[in-house]
Amino acid sequence: MLYAKRSCCSTLKLNLMNLVGLILFFLLTNCTDPTSLPTPPLLFPTVLYGQVYNLSHPGPIPIGWIPPPYEAVCTVIAEDIQQNIRLEVDTDSHGKFQIMAPLGTYYLRVKESPLSSETGPYSLREGQMLEVKAYYDNGMR
Repeated sequence: MLYAKRSCCSTLKLNLMNLVGLILFFLLTNCTDPTSLPTPPLLFPTVLYGQVYNLSHPGPIPIGWIPPPYEAVCTVIAEDIQQNIRLEVDTDSHGKFQIMAPLGTYYLRVKESPLSSETGPYSLREGQMLEVKAYYDNGMR
């Protein structure tokens, strides 16, 4: 009977060691592919922030004229180099906006603008807060 207890305990230890070995083997073989690992979150966010400006001006534009802020709620669109829409964000009532975006190069435009007036390219690096401009243009000159 004593022999049976030893045999049972030895078998249990052997099965437990096999199970641990299988788990380690599974983890090591599945984690060797770097694409299967989750990407770590950025320690510092990357942000595009800025103001929408009004390019429209009734009549001839005077020399040295600076576009005023477009103080209305509108949508700023961030596009990549191939002009694919990557992000959209609404401005506040003063035309200010902030976009948390992944690393990359972006062009900005205002969705409500009758004429497309892109700004950019803006290249965003890790941890960078980049001040940018976007333009609302209804074509009045």
